[in-house]
Amino acid sequence: MSVAENPYATPHSLLSWMPAREPMFLVVAPRKFLLMVVLTLGGYFAYWLYRQWALYRQATGKRLWPWVRVLFPACYFCSLILRVMRELEQGESAYQWWPRCLAVAVFLGGCLPFTVLWLLSPFAALAVVACISVLQVALALQVQCAINHLEHDPGGERNARLTGANWVWLMVGLMGWGAIFIWLKYVIT
Repeated sequence: MSVAENPYATPHSLLSWMPAREPMFLVVAPRKFLLMVVLTLGGYFAYWLYRQWALYRQATGKRLWPWVRVLFPACYFCSLILRVMRELEQGESAYQWWPRCLAVAVFLGGCLPFTVLWLLSPFAALAVVACISVLQVALALQVQCAINHLEHDPGGERNARLTGANWVWLMVGLMGWGAIFIWLKYVIT
């Protein structure tokens, strides 16, 4: 019996009229993100930043240049954090993190190596820059976890496997690590 036949029946309507949301940010599994950033000597970080801004531009239609934001990460990485924060605030589920503190730490961590180079000996400066780099990777990993939560994929399973291009960049990065170790061997001896 249809509504026309039974005027007291509940109307049947399609409630899924909302279109599926286009991904706003790049989802990456935390373990893949960490592996790629460390083994490519930070090269993956530049690609990651570009993809975050390119997807954001595509999803929102805002006019921005992703390459400029990659060239000046100390300035624009904080902006990325705050945009992720705004999107998470508009969502229905709460995510516990401290984006403003994270943005300040990222900015200071991005500026600190330039001041350290003038004050310390080359080896001490290298050690301090290495520690700051580890901190920067840990902070970027926090942002990636927030992005994964925003995109409803906390584990980053959509982008957890290494692709052929990832393996190529890993090999290039490992050659870079080898060159660094060879250089250190010559400098230390």
